[in-house]
Amino acid sequence: MSSEDIAEGAILRGIMAYQEAHPYLRVEFCLVDVRTPHPGQKLREHLAVVRPNGVLASLFWHEPRHDFLCPGRPLVNVGDYHQTSFPTVMVDQAYIGEHAAEHLMKLELPNYAFISLTGRGYGVRMRWRGFRNRLARAGHTCLLFDSDYPKTAQQLDEEDIKEWVERLPKPIGIHAVYLSLALRVSWACRSLGVRIPEDVSLIGGQDFPMVAEAWTPTISSLSVNRAVVGYKAMHLLDRLLHDGKKPPTTPTLVRDIVVMPRQSSDVLATRDPAVARVRKIIVEQANHPMVIKELLEHTSFSFSRRTLERRFERQMGHSLHDEIVAARMAIAERLLRQTLLRPTEVARQTGYASYRVFATAFKKQHAGLTATSFRRQHMATVPAGLALHNPHK
Repeated sequence: MSSEDIAEGAILRGIMAYQEAHPYLRVEFCLVDVRTPHPGQKLREHLAVVRPNGVLASLFWHEPRHDFLCPGRPLVNVGDYHQTSFPTVMVDQAYIGEHAAEHLMKLELPNYAFISLTGRGYGVRMRWRGFRNRLARAGHTCLLFDSDYPKTAQQLDEEDIKEWVERLPKPIGIHAVYLSLALRVSWACRSLGVRIPEDVSLIGGQDFPMVAEAWTPTISSLSVNRAVVGYKAMHLLDRLLHDGKKPPTTPTLVRDIVVMPRQSSDVLATRDPAVARVRKIIVEQANHPMVIKELLEHTSFSFSRRTLERRFERQMGHSLHDEIVAARMAIAERLLRQTLLRPTEVARQTGYASYRVFATAFKKQHAGLTATSFRRQHMATVPAGLALHNPHK
């Protein structure tokens, strides 16, 4: 399954969430693979049969003429492969690039690099621009794989990536546009004996936990809520159909993005194996009740609780208790942003036996903001009626 398949599946969830909330709309699907010859013609043939009032499409091919594809009917684009004159709803790729850069800069690395695949389109160029510009504002330069190896995906082989990784100054932080590409960089490092994250700290693109957590080290990535793209695109198409307004001339950008840190960029923990082991257990068990004494029971280290707490605080700059709370709050924030679970259920799924204790901890971590207020603030990015899958079930 490709990252494009995952992204399109999330967009479809958003489309159907909007349709369920607006039952007067009927949705038909035409799935055209990127490898389909003449995809515009294929879609046009399907539209001639269905005869829709409006069209929502991912324009992964070069822009068709509107009068050729759907004359007299509004079309909303949800792809970022090409810069287009059609009204578009897309993830803010420059914003993702900035987030990736900020995550790597927190590691205080001396070198940074970016890898994509030449010719992969407008969205990738925006990602590179956001990553490069954020580093530049902090006084850093950035190496670019594509300028050294100007090849297409079909021409690129593993030796190219290995040669590039070997020549890079180290230690270095690398952002790979796709999660699959981050894995290829990880494999290149392993074959070269380059350590991750000590020599290369790595963060990939769209998060897919089943893939990101299947390897050692696990791969840090960026979780992008693409279901919001589908929902907002349907909302825009609905407006164009029923309000008669002119389409917007600039893209509607979705910024619902969360960094998912994992071992590939966890430089601090690698300096002490006991700290690394305990942090891994905390992340794995964050949705269950947890006490510090139990952490020692899950490790093979024969030292006291007080020794563990001192080593942890010296290494990480905060306490073990703070680490547990932060792991739980990360789960709570995702559930509040991406589901419509009641706050009491969110508390239960973040390891709190008491909602009162959860509510107190949440307000302390969020400058007095309640869980309900936090969710309400994010309704600007997660529209009302959009209930996504629970990422912890």
